[in-house]
Amino acid sequence: MLSLAPAPVADGLSPQLHLSRLSGSVFLLSWTIEAPVLSRPRIMLATHEKRLVSASVVLPLGDGRMRAVVAFRHGGPGEVVATLSDGNPGGDTTARFDPDLVHGMADAEDLVRDATPDARRMLANALVGHWPTLFGLSHAAGYLGFLRQFLLILAGKPSAAAPVAKLTEGKLLLESVVPGRLSGIRTAYRLDSAGLSRLPGRPRLGRADRAGNRPLHLVIDGFPPQAGGLLILQAESGLIVRSIGGRQDIPSLGRWWAGKASQRDGLRSWLVEQLAGLSEQGRLLAIEMQRRLPLAAQSVRRNDDLPSAELDLAVTTPAGLLLGGWYRDAEGLLDEMLLHRSEGEPMPVLERLDRFPALLPAGSKGDAKKGDVMRATGFAALIPSYAAGAPVLQPRVELKLKSGTVLSLRPNAQPADAVAIRARALAAIPPQHLTAQMLERTIAPVLAECQKALRESLPEPRSRSFGKGPANPAVSVVIPLYRVYDFLRVQVSAFAADRWFAEKAELIYVLDSPEHEGEVAHLLGGLFLAYGLPMQLVVMGRNGGFSAACNAGAAASRGQALAMVNSDVIPDSEGWLPALLQRIEPHRRTGAVGPKLLYDDGSLQHAGLYFKRDSKGTWLNHHYFKGMPSQYAPANVERPVPGVTGACIVMPRALFMEIGGFDDAYVIGDYEDSDLCLKIARAGLGIVYVPSVSLYHLERQSISKSLDYTRGVASQHNSWLQTKRWDAQIEALMATVDKVAPQRQPIPAPGLRPDPEFLLSRANLRRATAA
Repeated sequence: MLSLAPAPVADGLSPQLHLSRLSGSVFLLSWTIEAPVLSRPRIMLATHEKRLVSASVVLPLGDGRMRAVVAFRHGGPGEVVATLSDGNPGGDTTARFDPDLVHGMADAEDLVRDATPDARRMLANALVGHWPTLFGLSHAAGYLGFLRQFLLILAGKPSAAAPVAKLTEGKLLLESVVPGRLSGIRTAYRLDSAGLSRLPGRPRLGRADRAGNRPLHLVIDGFPPQAGGLLILQAESGLIVRSIGGRQDIPSLGRWWAGKASQRDGLRSWLVEQLAGLSEQGRLLAIEMQRRLPLAAQSVRRNDDLPSAELDLAVTTPAGLLLGGWYRDAEGLLDEMLLHRSEGEPMPVLERLDRFPALLPAGSKGDAKKGDVMRATGFAALIPSYAAGAPVLQPRVELKLKSGTVLSLRPNAQPADAVAIRARALAAIPPQHLTAQMLERTIAPVLAECQKALRESLPEPRSRSFGKGPANPAVSVVIPLYRVYDFLRVQVSAFAADRWFAEKAELIYVLDSPEHEGEVAHLLGGLFLAYGLPMQLVVMGRNGGFSAACNAGAAASRGQALAMVNSDVIPDSEGWLPALLQRIEPHRRTGAVGPKLLYDDGSLQHAGLYFKRDSKGTWLNHHYFKGMPSQYAPANVERPVPGVTGACIVMPRALFMEIGGFDDAYVIGDYEDSDLCLKIARAGLGIVYVPSVSLYHLERQSISKSLDYTRGVASQHNSWLQTKRWDAQIEALMATVDKVAPQRQPIPAPGLRPDPEFLLSRANLRRATAA
């Protein structure tokens, strides 16, 4: 070190200066002040009257003195002027020195000599945290050697931190122990010959054992056995240094998981969170290990009046953890429900529960008879931000009774894929007990995340053709298929019998159940050979839902217009498509048209769609004149309507693409069509019902055979979502319908005798039932 005597020296002060190098052009100035000071010392460095970039820390010494330690960069010739300001009446103290004359490296022992424990911690935090980044020292060999020496002086002979398991992405799980008094760790660093690096994530501190030590776990990048280095932990209460030991035989995750992780809920959940945060491969590995070594499910079932409970739903999404189950508490003994997390204290969740009545089959104990039921309280709750959305498949819940007794609950391993989670969410609350508030705060956020995950993970569809369709089709007919193919033969035969369709329409089937590709391709190939009608099969990468299938078909289409048609819609005569296309000429300002749809008995299924609030204020979709005879006069009037069903809707392809097609936020297959119609209306275009065109619609015979169709909750969610999005617009739209309907003169469909005295009254329009 170079020692300098500054001049002039203020009265009463006898400062000592030491100058050394940290690395290259980065220097360290240590200025020890022996007398008391009136204010916190500040040191300013300048050369050629320009201020140097510097960083400093003031350290209290054990004998009452203070030591100001300043790091700075000096890359050119010339003296440096150091000015010490400490509020002394004698004024500032200055010193001059030439850094080019300094060649000695900083000495760790000199720096920490006489320093208090707090001073050593303050200096260590500066040397590890802020200064390496500010002065580019993280990979400077000289500085790394100095820092290692400094840390070993502080730590003595540090305890070991050993790699205990190999993870994915070349990561390792590191394990050590720290004193029980150590509080939360803010930051972790690794120091080795390659550099000083800040480690991503935060280490996990477990509960203190009987010896007062806390287990520590941390995920780090893999390293060669000979390059262990030091682990540095910055905590609120101090700084911990551990020696990272190299190992040749690091066990696999499976071997480690079967030991400690399988018996420790918090550690297991934390590791799941870490793996899920690495990559999709890590998330899948976390799911696999939980399924390979599941924890035993825990519940409390009793036939007496003592509390009992079961947790049968606990699925995680980015929206949070969806909990569900039941409890019995006949005498009000329950005090709190606690959800355990990977770190920290359990979270109280009792006040978050949505409760509803539940009936349980009675057991065989006591006086219960076979077939008896017990009343219980069912519950569901969404816990936001739980595990950062990581797939923790078996979280633990405790019921704390007022007596202090604790009942532990743990479900069987839960699903992790979005389709299964969506199905569980739809079944979380019985539809008869589901309210708008429950939907909004508990069910809807989970469904939204499931729909988002399904959309983002949907593979690109593939397609195959049977025959060659028209070079420039006037219209593309897009028909989604899902598991039910009973109507294809009669539908294709009807299309093939229509000369206009065969010559000018492009037929596209979209298979949303790709596991049936071979069967459907064989069927369509046979139909092509039988009828000679060209068609295209678009196969989804996996099931994506009605909206995604229709949108994929539209993307593959080439026609100027689109006809979205259900697989159970059958035309009763030819010429239906050009009749509908004529109604969407640009000068009409018509965005979409829909035909009359009939049940197989000839009664009306659809004569236009309108909206009506239910008793809770939610807008529901209704069909005009549903169930009336097909020749019912008001149903045979061509007129503007608020919407038409997606079972058959015809519109310009460009408009469909411009407004974004069908919205896949709606679950399974309901309300997407009315949402599309509302987007058309928002674009300033009208929708027209065309009764001169009639088709048979075997309504919901296809969707009702789908195993995951839950009409009650899915429909309630979709109507709630539609209301949330379009409430004001629907209100205005229906107010216009109600205002103009009594005065609108009917436009009779071709082939029908108009009644000159008939006016399309509001009463007639409202004779309908829910869709």
